[in-house]
Amino acid sequence: MAKWETIRGTIPDRVKEIEHEIELVHEQLTNEEDFERSCELNLEMAELASIINDLWIWFRISPTVSSNSSLVPS
Repeated sequence: MAKWETIRGTIPDRVKEIEHEIELVHEQLTNEEDFERSCELNLEMAELASIINDLWIWFRISPTVSSNSSLVPS
């Protein structure tokens, strides 16, 4: 459980890092005139946003310890 809490504690900082990456990509998108490149940047932002969503899901998981000493999400 302690190892999970240590990992879990890093999630908000990682989310902030990814949010910063999204801001940088958004800046590029704002100034981009090439349609294909704009699509690529949009996809990149969507992928980063998806990672953030996954991280928040993991952050909300409250594991329990099963009888065989492994962590089980609850």
